Amino acid sequence: MAGKRGTVNGWSHQATKNNVRFLRSVTLPELTGVGVAFTLTVKDCPATGEEWHRLRRAFLMRLTRAGMSRLHWVTEWQRRGVPHLHGVAYFPDPPYSIQWDIKDAWLAVSGLYGSESYAQNTVIIHDSLGWLKYLAKHAARGVTHYQRSSDSIPAGWKKTGRVWGHTGDWPVRE
Repeated sequence: MAGKRGTVNGWSHQATKNNVRFLRSVTLPELTGVGVAFTLTVKDCPATGEEWHRLRRAFLMRLTRAGMSRLHWVTEWQRRGVPHLHGVAYFPDPPYSIQWDIKDAWLAVSGLYGSESYAQNTVIIHDSLGWLKYLAKHAARGVTHYQRSSDSIPAGWKKTGRVWGHTGDWPVRE
């Protein structure tokens, strides 16, 4: 059983290492369903990391209700000090419009922060090559990358909360 977590204040070397370890543990032949990689943004920065956490959880609850089977996500920051969410969500039998459903779910919970449809990006992952592209992008970034740098964390955020996570039935090797 894991010990109690301390206060999280952005990306650390250990968080980066653990994220990469998880991403590389996924067994591609067993990765089923249809995946959608996404980058979701807000115009206005939530005042605290706790607000961002509530926003992310509300979004994930909507995806869960839509039938999501697994998800990986990371929080990073834009140069202007506003967080954004990268991730990939898998669905066993997605509706035709799953890309739009993900955008709609995000816009429904993030409207308070000035989110606009045109600023959200979703891409369907059709095969293991798509997964490998996603993995390469997010495994290559360390704590010194500007989107993970502590210099980019919004003013007023005393703690960021978790900066990455996964949920669902990921096929992984030990």
